[in-house]
Amino acid sequence: MIIMHVDNPEKVGEIQKIAKELGEELLRIGGRELDRTLIGLSAGKEIRRKIQLPPLYAMPELLVFVGMADQKLDLFLEKYRASGLKPVALKAISTRHNANWTVYELITALQEESGAT
Repeated sequence: MIIMHVDNPEKVGEIQKIAKELGEELLRIGGRELDRTLIGLSAGKEIRRKIQLPPLYAMPELLVFVGMADQKLDLFLEKYRASGLKPVALKAISTRHNANWTVYELITALQEESGAT
């Protein structure tokens, strides 16, 4: 499964095409899902936690890969790179460590890691 927040229609189309080719389910999310956990999203359940958003928060582009084999993930990234489109800003793999994080917590951690805060 791929959890995605991307607004650019070209990127969305390419990601949809690649996900379909690889037989991966694609879940588009937006600001209303910032308080949902990754495990809840991937299981189709409403698991929410209270979060405190900064004023005027703008959700960045995000791809989260859930339960994808390494080979499929590598193939996804290879195909996306070959499209020539700009990379999606934040990418993550859902793990046991971050599965209970909210989307917002994941975004914050990725931004801290990349120095993009």
